[in-house]
Amino acid sequence: MTTALHRVEQLRLLGRFDDAERAAREALAASPNDPGLLLGLAAVLYESGRLVDGLAAAEAASAAAPEFDRPQVVRAAILSGLGRHDEAVEAAYRAVTLAPEETPGATMYAEVLKQAGRLPEAAQAARRVVELAPNSPASHFLLADVTSGLGDKETARQAYEEVLRLDPQHAVARHDLAVLDARGHRPAQALRGLIDAGMLAPGMPKVMQTIRAVLWQLSWRLRMLLGLATVAVIVFSGEDPLDSTWSGRIAAAVTLVIAGGLTWWTVRNLPKQTRPVVRAALQGDGPLRFTYVAVAACVLLLVVVLITGVGVFAALVWLVLGLLGGLAIVVRTVRRLRHG
Repeated sequence: MTTALHRVEQLRLLGRFDDAERAAREALAASPNDPGLLLGLAAVLYESGRLVDGLAAAEAASAAAPEFDRPQVVRAAILSGLGRHDEAVEAAYRAVTLAPEETPGATMYAEVLKQAGRLPEAAQAARRVVELAPNSPASHFLLADVTSGLGDKETARQAYEEVLRLDPQHAVARHDLAVLDARGHRPAQALRGLIDAGMLAPGMPKVMQTIRAVLWQLSWRLRMLLGLATVAVIVFSGEDPLDSTWSGRIAAAVTLVIAGGLTWWTVRNLPKQTRPVVRAALQGDGPLRFTYVAVAACVLLLVVVLITGVGVFAALVWLVLGLLGGLAIVVRTVRRLRHG
């Protein structure tokens, strides 16, 4: 690497793109066909968001050194960014052909296939990246990302776990693994993973968003349990719901024990930092906060049934749950319209 190219790279890594571009163009004035400087300029322009100018520099680097793979790697990245996916795949494939044992080309090939929506091919390419760099967290993360999008949850989970084995501080992998748990209807495990991800990267906005989604999932489970419990209480309360019966008390007691056990099972292994994070999630979502207040009210109504044996209070639980069901539908519809 020449002194001029080294300076360009250092300025690029520091985010000083204007200075890096200026240094590259000054050096190119003396050596206009230097492939390294052309490629350095292309990388600077790409990272600064000037894709069209970056593509021109990458094309010039490719023409100056057609036997090298790196210009094709940069071309592929820029073409993919411009939405020219077929050309990006062609460029990345060219890089792989030129240097089949090099990780950057194989990685870019998998990336552009993913961006092109060709997920089965991207998964195959990502497996090749893992073969080339088995000890790289980035290679396993790429495989996890692609196979997750493909719906291969088992492979994605194994790849995310390998990322975390190699790099326990990888916040994005921990977050995405928690998302897999949430989609697999394991909200307790998902919540633990999200809390860990939030501690590793407090500024990651999607962590809080996913925590709210998991809390909605947990609230749905609690509402289902309370709904079934209410049916049992009403059935065992006798013909007159205003009568006090021991069977109604027993049904309420069983429900409360199950609800308590479910809550304990969910929170038993959560870290100490869970409470402020959950509080922040609830404070940022009014309907979710109202839902948990209403669920708490339903539990109190069942406590009243336990004390009094009067089944009519269980009917009030049905009313609250009906309102919560309507609220959940409205919130889901509004948010889909907002993001759709």
